[in-house]
Amino acid sequence: MVYTCKKCKFMFDRVGLVERCPDCGSENFRPASKEEKAEFEGYQKEFNKKSENRTA
Repeated sequence: MVYTCKKCKFMFDRVGLVERCPDCGSENFRPASKEEKAEFEGYQKEFNKKSENRTA
């Protein structure tokens, strides 16, 4: 599931129990909206492309 921190707006994905934002440590986060989830997935695809190019 993808989450968005209400304090710092950091988006992250986790499986299982989530207690704090991994960026700022806030306990105030929520499930990401559809738009935020799509944005996050776009970032993940871009990051994975760059990582593949570095290892090739």
